[in-house]
Amino acid sequence: MFSPSTNEGGPATATRSRRRQRPASNESLAQQPKAKRQRLPLTEQTFVNPDVSAPTGPEMYEVKSDKVATLDKRQDGIENQNPITPTPRKELSVRAKKPKGGDRPTKGDGSIVLTTNNAYTVSKLPALPDRLRADASAQQQADIFSNRYALSLSHTHAIVWPYTDPSQSPETFTFTLPYPSKHTSEPLPLGCLVSPSASSTEPGLVVVMPVSGKIAYWESITSAATLDFMKKQRNGVEGSISGMFSGEKVIQITNAESAGFVLAFSSGRLAYMSVRDSHGRPTISVQFLRTNLGSTAGGIFGSIRHALTQTAGRGDIAAVRAERTSRVGERNVVAATLKGRLHAWNVHRGGHHDTIVEADMQEEIIQAIRDVDPSATDFQPETFEVVDFAFVPKGLDAKYRDMSRLSNAMASEDKNLQHLLLLASFTKKKESHYSLVEVILSPASAQVGMVRPISSYKARFNPANPVQSTRPRLHLPRPALVAFVVFDKAVVVASIGNPPESPDAQLQEDNHIIPPTYEDVITLSDNNQSEILGSGFEEPQTANTGHEESRSRQKTKNPAVVLMVRGTGIVRLTTTDIDRFGSDQPPKVTPKSKLEQAVFFGNKQDTPLIFDGRKGVQFSDEEVSEAALQLSHEIMSSATSHISSLPASLEDNLSTRCQALDRLMSHLKTTKVKLDRRTRWLLLSHAEKMMVATVLWKRHEAFTNERPASDKKDLIAEIVEFIHQDEKTNPNRSAGEVDRVRHWFVHDVGKVEIFIAWAYEVIKYMYKDHIMDDAKITRLMYEAQQVNLVALMTALEYRQKKLSFYGLEDEELQFGILRDNYDGLAEPWTGCHYICNNLKRLLELSHTWLDQYYPPKEKTKDKTKQPDPALLEKINLEIANLSDLYLVSLLEASRWNAVQQDAKAQKWSEHLSKLYDSDRNDKVLSLLRLGKWDESINIAEKHRCWRALALAMIEQINSLRSEATVSRSQVDARELTKQAELKERQIGVYFDKYGEAFAFPTYDILLDNAGVQAVLDFSHDNHGYRTSFLRTKPELAKISWINDIQRERDIGHAAETLFDLGITREQQVWNKKIELSLGKLALLAESEKPASSDLFGFKQANVEVEGTSDEKIEIIDDQLHLIKIQDQLYAQIFPSVQMAVDESAELQLAMENHCLHIPKKQKALIQVFESSMKRLLKHEALDAMSLIDLLTLVHLPGETAADIDDPFYLALEAASLGLKGEESKMAKRLIWRRCFIRDDWTKLNDTQLKDDSFVGEKLTRTTLFSAFISCYQKQRIDEPFQPTRPSDALGAFVDDLDSRWASWEKSYRDKLLDAMKWEDSVLRKYIDKARLEEWTRTTAESAETLVADSVDEATRAATEDIPDLQTNGKANGLH
Repeated sequence: MFSPSTNEGGPATATRSRRRQRPASNESLAQQPKAKRQRLPLTEQTFVNPDVSAPTGPEMYEVKSDKVATLDKRQDGIENQNPITPTPRKELSVRAKKPKGGDRPTKGDGSIVLTTNNAYTVSKLPALPDRLRADASAQQQADIFSNRYALSLSHTHAIVWPYTDPSQSPETFTFTLPYPSKHTSEPLPLGCLVSPSASSTEPGLVVVMPVSGKIAYWESITSAATLDFMKKQRNGVEGSISGMFSGEKVIQITNAESAGFVLAFSSGRLAYMSVRDSHGRPTISVQFLRTNLGSTAGGIFGSIRHALTQTAGRGDIAAVRAERTSRVGERNVVAATLKGRLHAWNVHRGGHHDTIVEADMQEEIIQAIRDVDPSATDFQPETFEVVDFAFVPKGLDAKYRDMSRLSNAMASEDKNLQHLLLLASFTKKKESHYSLVEVILSPASAQVGMVRPISSYKARFNPANPVQSTRPRLHLPRPALVAFVVFDKAVVVASIGNPPESPDAQLQEDNHIIPPTYEDVITLSDNNQSEILGSGFEEPQTANTGHEESRSRQKTKNPAVVLMVRGTGIVRLTTTDIDRFGSDQPPKVTPKSKLEQAVFFGNKQDTPLIFDGRKGVQFSDEEVSEAALQLSHEIMSSATSHISSLPASLEDNLSTRCQALDRLMSHLKTTKVKLDRRTRWLLLSHAEKMMVATVLWKRHEAFTNERPASDKKDLIAEIVEFIHQDEKTNPNRSAGEVDRVRHWFVHDVGKVEIFIAWAYEVIKYMYKDHIMDDAKITRLMYEAQQVNLVALMTALEYRQKKLSFYGLEDEELQFGILRDNYDGLAEPWTGCHYICNNLKRLLELSHTWLDQYYPPKEKTKDKTKQPDPALLEKINLEIANLSDLYLVSLLEASRWNAVQQDAKAQKWSEHLSKLYDSDRNDKVLSLLRLGKWDESINIAEKHRCWRALALAMIEQINSLRSEATVSRSQVDARELTKQAELKERQIGVYFDKYGEAFAFPTYDILLDNAGVQAVLDFSHDNHGYRTSFLRTKPELAKISWINDIQRERDIGHAAETLFDLGITREQQVWNKKIELSLGKLALLAESEKPASSDLFGFKQANVEVEGTSDEKIEIIDDQLHLIKIQDQLYAQIFPSVQMAVDESAELQLAMENHCLHIPKKQKALIQVFESSMKRLLKHEALDAMSLIDLLTLVHLPGETAADIDDPFYLALEAASLGLKGEESKMAKRLIWRRCFIRDDWTKLNDTQLKDDSFVGEKLTRTTLFSAFISCYQKQRIDEPFQPTRPSDALGAFVDDLDSRWASWEKSYRDKLLDAMKWEDSVLRKYIDKARLEEWTRTTAESAETLVADSVDEATRAATEDIPDLQTNGKANGLH
């Protein structure tokens, strides 16, 4: 290490044991870096000497070299440095890394604030050697020095760097230890920086190996490498400790400069060490200290071994500390044992010493602690230990002495008076009781002064590896108002300032009870990567500050503790204003401040701090609940300093506030705070409002973008201006607050219910005062409708989604509102009077407006003054949702008022309840007048208005049958009839679900509208409600008996005939459909006829007959399904051919309009398509493959495509229903291949200069996306849909065609094979050139997500499961 070259000897080589030989030459060669590594970009390894074993090469001056080529790997896991190259390395920083976008630097020093409050700030300093950053898990310990240097020690290296450097890669000095540890289980080396010599301005370094006693000393950390590199002269000194006992280890090194150093041993012995001789030249000398306490060989102070401990391991020494003084050549040193024995000496340069005092303070300290803190009596006195201690600084200003709770000894200038602050503990199981105890030692007496219990931290110090662990440290920087207690996973900040004067404080002092002062604990993460490896402190400079501290680069205004944290680096904990700790208004730990830390700093990346453990100062659940509500209000109103009131992006600001509320509740859950029900609902309502505000802002931007350039002021901007000044925070225009809208979203989200209610009020005033014409009023009405819709829908959805998150999972919701149990809750904002009343008015105004202007009139004189038809359509489209939300809000208001105690609220609740009963019927009828059948049915069922539901169902059925009667298309008529039948069956389902409550109003309406025959013919009453209804009406008694007659029919033979005809002989699709349907009904009746039940309910029908019938019914169902698919396809073709004069023209029109996806050169495919289309137009029953060809090659117009399921999905269905075995598999591959090549993936793959929304929109418009949507929608639980990869679709029918073409000429079959191969080539091009495989996976994920979201929405909207209805393919409208 100290030799200038490999040929020159020195202390490093001379003192090495001969048994530790240099590695063999082949080992050295094996460890040399490969030549190609030298061509890499500049890294830490760039300047490592690749050939350190060269006999003539000098020691290397390395830049950021964390790996040494001469270290050989030992089996025990410790790297052993080659003894002939022990060179200290200097790491030079080239350029610091850029800070992350989420980090917040402070004061330009590059530090990152990890947390802050009114008492302290915790920040991460950027400076950390790359070696430590890269290997955070390595065994190491660290120390922080007052000259702003940090030292890290591992088994093989010592690293020194200026930790206040603003660079992330600071100038670093790496020293390879000449005698590394033999094994990883040994204690880590001990080191200390040495004050600069006369010839240097930088400190030196001394390192002591605990087991071997070897010592290495560098006179200057900067010149060590420089002198070696340039002058080739020895600049380091090595030595060793003679006289160490077997198994004895050095456990502590104490800097007592300028007198020297004091070493503590595990045996309890102490030794004096100096690194310079009397002339100031580097020389290591060690002598054991002894006193007259006993006789033992070696040194002055020798019998300390018996005086302090007689145990092995660490021994009884708790700590050895030297006072901070400006005296030259001497220092007072105090040693403390674990059991409270204190020894003080005055040590001079050269090792001369004088005993000042020694005292056993155990009993006095224990008694003093128990007098002040009665809870200490719960611990056994035998568990008492002194953990650490610190000297109380001297020379403080008088004002700080007056502020401190410590005794008057602070003012003493007697050098023999030792003023100490001890950290003492009691222990039981996993808990410890810590206290700060003031001790004053003088030659004449030993006294205990102030006792300050630590209440915020109770964890017992019980390290997994006591040999290598860092013991807790106590730091008391100037002006001695705040003590820092550093544990392995926490730091306690404890004020020892005088509490403010008050009667309570005076009474507590009179009773020997210490009044509470500021105390907080900063906790590190429990993972193994976060651990405090060492610590030091910074303090304000005074006139007595030593030369070393005065040369530090930054001046400290407030005391701080500096930590070296594993995996993080240097962390500084600084008090914000030290004078406040001794003032009349000292900082306080409040539940709100703790919540703020968790909410605003708990989510920072790479932070070692945690805030979710209930450690530190404890607060009651009531206090935390109140603080949580206060903080939640501040987040909504941006009243906290942690949220900007002038955000660059308001959307990001709103999102940040939403996340803050989410983290607040998450923290409350993690810390298991017992919140009452009212608080939980209030917190949830705040989160709802923030989420609604976020959506409203997005809608505001959309409104603005939709408006013309001359009219950008939308309804939201109008609302903000219209709201009364008492209901909002008014911006200060003189301070530059000119954007009213943004100002409202920043400060007034808590009053969002007033904002929503004003949506109607704005329209009312604008219309009443004739400020706007009807066209502009229409736009405002549309925007008002949207404001109410998105606000209430977002709130109700968020409430249901987050119910369990807020601990309200036991609450029963209906439509997103509480079903009952409103007692003790605040008025729900979604059902408040403002929203409920104005929502009703807005809904009625919308109906009036639609009655006047919808549908738009084509013949008008001045269309510019007429409402925009598109806006009217949007209003008409959403009016059903508006009606539903109004009823929900009205119901919520009625329920909440019903549980209020005052008579006014009770009366109002009765009014709201009657209004709800009437409006849930009237609003449904209003929708019926607009022709909104399905919406009316859904709302009537949701709000359990049975008469309105029955009326809507029957009116829709009559309307469908009327349309079917007058329809010019027989297919349309059949489809309309089928829909009517579906609705009739749905009435039967409602009979099953709701019973007489729905059945009786249904029969009433049937009887009024269609007479008795309609009641008797209704075939979906499975519970005899018709009989009950007829019997309850005496006027219907004459016909009631007819309903009771049952007839038996023998239809077995007819069933067989219908089945045979429909399956084997019929070619016309309509005839086949009727025959198969009748056959199915007959088979069903036949299979049920012989069935009977015995005593236990078991059917006794013929099993063989039932099995045969079931198989036939299954075949019929498959054929009917194929016919249904064919009918759907024909319905798409018919509009384009209905004007044809004959069959030839019909086919020509069909080819012109629907054969658009086949290239003209693929004539074989065109012929196949034309042949199948001709059969379709003739209403022939198509075979499965012909139907597949049509579905996969047809072009459907966009205006009618939404009325059919996705063609490729239908083709897959046809393959499953009409084909079997290998032919079915091959057909499905053909279907997917044609689906994949339908779109030009080369264009879609080119995403240059296109944003995500554009690419996403293009993706959703692909045929593949539409097919995936249908497949995911139709998948079954037992057979989930698995997307087919494009590569799996290759090769379909390229070698052999399907069975249809077996008898065709070879020339034609070859043309078809060529067409199949052409399809394959197109697909392969997209796979190879357009990343179709990846796009397919992306498309499938997008489709699955969309379907899942729609299913979740439908699930939330339905009260119970409803059987699937035919959707006619409307779900694939994106196609």
